[in-house]
Amino acid sequence: MTKTLLKLLAIGLIINSYSISQPKFYSVDGIQINFGDVPNFTPTKHTLVIKNIGTDTLILSEVGTSCGCTATLLSKDHLLANDSALLYITFDAKKFNGHVEKMVSMVTNDEANRSVEIRFTANVVKIFELDPDYFYIRAAKGIPVSHTLKLKNVGMENIKILSVTSSTDLVKPMISQSVIKPNEDAILTVTFQSKSLGTTNANIDIKTDNRLAQLISIRFFGITVE
Repeated sequence: MTKTLLKLLAIGLIINSYSISQPKFYSVDGIQINFGDVPNFTPTKHTLVIKNIGTDTLILSEVGTSCGCTATLLSKDHLLANDSALLYITFDAKKFNGHVEKMVSMVTNDEANRSVEIRFTANVVKIFELDPDYFYIRAAKGIPVSHTLKLKNVGMENIKILSVTSSTDLVKPMISQSVIKPNEDAILTVTFQSKSLGTTNANIDIKTDNRLAQLISIRFFGITVE
């Protein structure tokens, strides 16, 4: 076998090895996702699985969204062969109503999928409007302070309040009524009393009989001073 032939065979093996060893992007959940009905008053979260079905490391970069209403978080951006990553998508539907379509994009080193677009649709259902969106109270140590928040039923049906609870005994919640009719407001009052200085973070959880609003979790931030 001549030297020229050996060189040609070696080059062929290198080219063949390069062509076989390639990353391959694959979205287990597809690139067209339907979130279905989502409530307007709280962000909706979904997790997608991205897999490298190739034989070389898949690199994901420049992950972006089509709107400030959508946020993403990628569990890792370098995937070995047969490895997977989680793509967390959070959609804030507060400013929308009815059918919406949004997009998450990314760049990969997969020759066949250099630019990937994952589109999702959702049907935003108006249920509640909160004013304000959360509680913030600054209080003196040992002195109770009360603040209120308004929940407006912007849906088409009565909503029954099943329970209102706080994640800490320092915050006592109370709601003005047990049934909120369409276009009607309910007043949520919290009383905060702390015996020590510093910050207090809590959640006020409201359970209802509405299928898309079975749990409303309202954030509470408290600062206690002398």
